[in-house]
Amino acid sequence: MSSANTVTAPSEQTGRPSVSIVITNYNYARYLRAAIDSALAQTYPKVEVIVVDDGSTDGSREIIESYCGRIVPILKANGGHGSALNAGFAASRGEIVMFLDADDELLAEAAEQVVKAWRPSVAKAQFQLEMVDDRGNPIGARVPPFNGFIPNGDISNRIARFGEYPSSPSSGNAYARAVLERLMPIDEATWFAAAEKPLVFLTPFFGDVVSICAPLGRYRIHEDNDSRLRGRHLEALHRRLSAVYFTPETICAVAKSKGIELDPRVLGSTSRRIKLRMASLRLDPATHPIAGDTRVRLLLKGLRASMREPDLSLKVRASQSAWFVLMAVGPMPIVSRLMAPAR
Repeated sequence: MSSANTVTAPSEQTGRPSVSIVITNYNYARYLRAAIDSALAQTYPKVEVIVVDDGSTDGSREIIESYCGRIVPILKANGGHGSALNAGFAASRGEIVMFLDADDELLAEAAEQVVKAWRPSVAKAQFQLEMVDDRGNPIGARVPPFNGFIPNGDISNRIARFGEYPSSPSSGNAYARAVLERLMPIDEATWFAAAEKPLVFLTPFFGDVVSICAPLGRYRIHEDNDSRLRGRHLEALHRRLSAVYFTPETICAVAKSKGIELDPRVLGSTSRRIKLRMASLRLDPATHPIAGDTRVRLLLKGLRASMREPDLSLKVRASQSAWFVLMAVGPMPIVSRLMAPAR
């Protein structure tokens, strides 16, 4: 594996770094004001807030216009998630950049805590998000849970060997600008959706990761995102398995263009991805998008992944193994109850 050189954040020369919070929005008017207010309420003084509207048709632009003078608005035609991230980053000036989805929120101290944890070798800082329902009520969980391995320092070799690491959703990350300049602009045709994935996955190859084990934001679970993969969300589940922006080969191609060699077979054999495949196969075998998958094959792959992946407690290994066994042989009522772990 070859890795790019570590990039030093410019905060060494400028004292406390400036922070850009880039909010990306598409037809999330019902949540947008809460997201903008949370960004404007940061206790850290050196923050700019940029709001990118990607061609919304639901009244989002009127909300954005109501913040005249307090935010940097970018109103553009619909081009997809990658296009929105590119536009927001191009307009930003912060040495640290945070991308906030319009249906999520930040706590007031989020930027301040990120800066407090920052050091010159950091490529990405990540923090937990409290999961909330459509109305913002806590549902009693955090993402990522950080109940095993907590990424800190250079984790590039671990990613290359095992295909993933515990990471936050898009809104729970802060990036060194110098690193983003090496990864962006994102290819907008490929990354029409899920455009944060190459950033989350590849930034650790350019410097250290810092994990903050505290909820500094809220991650909203609702009917319009892909976070709830139950039976009625089969289409979203299939998209996570087959869409070009989710396939291991795509992220490996992006990595190669940056001088990073990764094996798509490793990325495709993580327990998380095998869980998605098993859930899809059990929910609707006729439309399952991966040819050759059978319950027995996925069971064996899942058991191997549960034993191979590092830093899992015996309890977690046993729980994951039991999940794969029950998903493979259990009746549909049991399968339906087991769907939640297949996120």
